[in-house]
Amino acid sequence: MKKFNTEYRIQNTEYNYSRSARKAFTLLELLIYSGILVISAGLVSGIVYTVSKANLRTQVNEELNIQLTRFEEIFRQKIESAKGINSIGGSTVNLKIDDVNKDPTEFTLTNNVVYLQEGTGDQAALNDSNRVKVTSLSFSPTGPSKTSISPTNDYAWNDQVGWIDFAHPGGNVYVARGAGDLWGLGYVLSDSHWISLNCVSTDSCSSVEYKVSSDADGNLSGWAWSENFGWISFNCLTDNSCSFSDYKVIIDQDTGEFDGYAYSAYSENIGIGWISFNCKTGSADRTDICSSTSDYKVQDLRLRTISVKVDITVQYNSEKPELAISRTNTFVFNIITPTK
Repeated sequence: MKKFNTEYRIQNTEYNYSRSARKAFTLLELLIYSGILVISAGLVSGIVYTVSKANLRTQVNEELNIQLTRFEEIFRQKIESAKGINSIGGSTVNLKIDDVNKDPTEFTLTNNVVYLQEGTGDQAALNDSNRVKVTSLSFSPTGPSKTSISPTNDYAWNDQVGWIDFAHPGGNVYVARGAGDLWGLGYVLSDSHWISLNCVSTDSCSSVEYKVSSDADGNLSGWAWSENFGWISFNCLTDNSCSFSDYKVIIDQDTGEFDGYAYSAYSENIGIGWISFNCKTGSADRTDICSSTSDYKVQDLRLRTISVKVDITVQYNSEKPELAISRTNTFVFNIITPTK
């Protein structure tokens, strides 16, 4: 009986040991399982990070869309209700408004913030640059490739013949916006003679071809013609005289305002000399005589354009490069009832 008990205990111990051995992990198994857990955790973390990053970018894009939509609505409301444009260029537009309390209305960009000012009121910020900043803003007039001369700013001056009207009835002067040719005729009030800016205007190109042209920056060159006064040069490069006198006529591409001198050479007793297009440079030494002598200038009507183009770029303000997303939009708005 004692022997049986001893054998039983031995067998039972061997059974328990075998069962424990089967339940335990080897070191290799532990390493494999640990590796799988680490990889799984990494994959889950990566998925969570990717989803979180995508959600953040979606939120950023949505905020940029909301801000651009707000800009579009405000620009549209103010521009389409305006009666005209007082000035435009770069990041500023100044609008003529019928309401005396809101005239003028002006948009400007300062330190990544777009401001709206109506009349003498305070400037109102249209964006929070701590969240969405405006990195660029540009207003520019759009419209036909040529514009006519203003009926209120239409006179040039010559010491020999006096006033020359570039908006005289029947003259039909048109000015290129940017690079292009000028058409039409100026009218000398003192002796009722015309000055032609293009042979097309007098239907004479088959016999003699001439014209006054503008480059992209508004620098005029070429010849005009008058039966009474002869050839008139609009740039010293035209008559190769820059070494003697550096002159030209230039058109401001933002305002349409002419400045500088044309020259009618004295030859065969028909030349009239210098023709000044703006009192700002109207004196003999090209200084301002607007207040002391006479206030005059020639200016086209590009500021009375019926459309305004707005180019704007916004950027989410974040120190994380992946979230510093930029968006650029272009809007064009029509002035529905411009002042004639």
